Amino acid sequence: MQSFLPFAAILLGILFPSAHVYSFLIQYLLMSVLFFAFLTAKIDKFYFQTIWVAIANLSIAFSAYFLLSTFNSELAFVSFITAISPTAISAPAIISFLKGNVDYVISVILTNSIVATILPFIIPFIHPGHLISTQKLFFSILFLFFTPLVLSRLLKIISFDLFCYLIKIKKIGFYTWILILFIASAKATHFILEESNASLGMITAIAIISLIICAVNFQVGRFIGGKEFAQEASQSLGQKNTMFTVWLSLSLLNPIVALGPMFYILYHNLYNSYQLIQIKNKKPNA
Repeated sequence: MQSFLPFAAILLGILFPSAHVYSFLIQYLLMSVLFFAFLTAKIDKFYFQTIWVAIANLSIAFSAYFLLSTFNSELAFVSFITAISPTAISAPAIISFLKGNVDYVISVILTNSIVATILPFIIPFIHPGHLISTQKLFFSILFLFFTPLVLSRLLKIISFDLFCYLIKIKKIGFYTWILILFIASAKATHFILEESNASLGMITAIAIISLIICAVNFQVGRFIGGKEFAQEASQSLGQKNTMFTVWLSLSLLNPIVALGPMFYILYHNLYNSYQLIQIKNKKPNA
């Protein structure tokens, strides 16, 4: 049932674009999702070869940008923002369901988080026309990631009982993420209908490019992981923290850019659902 909630949230956002008025809440809701994720974040072993996943993440994003920049600069920028998203905080949970190595994926999150912090310095280089200063971008991203991280660590020290209780109800983070999807979808829909002059062709192109980027990420990740960590590297590169780039696009860039990550959410959740169904079908034979 939970596998279908992301699609339901996006569909409801399309049907009720008036919910865009709550888009100011996305940043704070995303911080709460990160807070619940950081509560249980720990690592027992660090895999240094995961640096190749971060390098692949940057390489795919820049390749997509430069390939498309000669045809359409706006489409190139959308593809870059879609591809540059760091590894999803929820990726360790999915890989645990798939019976993979969780420590490997957490190692990727630690190395790949660097991507988020250098984005403010990359964006002015590839999209000099944006109106947001590098300093504002940097501190907005820093505030988004480090506030929930620090609070989650402090809570464990100050009130261990409350810390344990919140871990028990950490599923709230998932439903908060679903709420973000609904609001972000409503915001993107409202922008397309009321504020944007984006053509159906442009929207279709974004959808196709997002699908290609998603497929490339999962496949390249599988190649990077080799025989030992094919599944883990594939999941780490393919499952992205798209809500981060959706927030970045809606709040600091251009709402039309958010369509790339929004389509990507659909694709990687479809693939995750497929993988989980495959695992479930194998259980009776185990």
